[in-house]
Amino acid sequence: MGKFSLLLSLSVVGAVTVLAFQGNQTSLDTRERQSLRQGEVIARQIARTGYNSVLSEAHKTDEPDKEVGEVVSEVDTVQGEYEGGTYKAWLKKISSSAYTAVSVSRFSVADSTVEYRLGGYANNKMDAPTVEVPSQLNVTFEQSMAGYCSAIYLKRVKPGTKPKDQPDPEMIFPPGNNRNGTSASYDKTIESGTRLNFILAVDKNCSHEGSESANFPDDYDHTQFSFKQDVDKLNTMREAPYGMVEETTIGSSDGWRVSFEDQRVFSEAQLWDIKENGYPRYDGGWDRWRKTYGGEGWESNGEGLRHLEDYGSVPDFSDQVFDVALTDPNSNSS
Repeated sequence: MGKFSLLLSLSVVGAVTVLAFQGNQTSLDTRERQSLRQGEVIARQIARTGYNSVLSEAHKTDEPDKEVGEVVSEVDTVQGEYEGGTYKAWLKKISSSAYTAVSVSRFSVADSTVEYRLGGYANNKMDAPTVEVPSQLNVTFEQSMAGYCSAIYLKRVKPGTKPKDQPDPEMIFPPGNNRNGTSASYDKTIESGTRLNFILAVDKNCSHEGSESANFPDDYDHTQFSFKQDVDKLNTMREAPYGMVEETTIGSSDGWRVSFEDQRVFSEAQLWDIKENGYPRYDGGWDRWRKTYGGEGWESNGEGLRHLEDYGSVPDFSDQVFDVALTDPNSNSS
């Protein structure tokens, strides 16, 4: 994604505001409080309708060669009514290659108006990280708590180079786990314009743990790519379902946080639902009809990134998480 950033603003988490028109809210009787709670539920549904509507318009407008700003301008604001309330939804550009959707609903109940705000990110407009100037990489594990052993590979996609002539994936970390805080460097200088595709190679039984001579991909149970490349369009790379890449700053260096779901037990619909909507608010399982776990936006970790948890029963993308910093090949500092 060139320098892309997935959303993580305060609006990502659904927020409820109750605007009292008359009386003191603290004196509401039980019946009125029940009405307000029901109003919050309806307001949330209305906001979700607006959220889905604006993303639907974005999908109609978006094209591979269209700039993010063009999509945001063309979609503009979507307004409507649902279940007796109103919604207003729009897209917000958050980087040169990513946008976020925001929806605000209002629903009147008793003598008050309930307002609900919902945010999320659109998965169809994420480009692979691109090196802007000749650089080297430093990779540091933030989380590595899965039971499986996994290796980390870098697939460089060089500009103007046919797929058959591209470099093979190169190992950054050999198979292993429990590596929080461990760092490794990629010392080759990466030319400007090169796109970076990170790969998680899973060794379930840790049979190749620590081996730098493990063969890719034959010695692994499966591999998860952070991006997938369109074989018909050399320069088109889209975010793949098993990985999440977020732009960040590491020290004084530009970089990315890369996080993977290492299991192959979830459908693509389930993976994308978590990526777009966050973890379930309630432990209700997968809704097959609505195709959602019911998440209402990601919580921020305080640094503009998703707050990742070891969730277990849903795709949590916290199995292997690492930071990638660009470094100047002529300097020892990042």
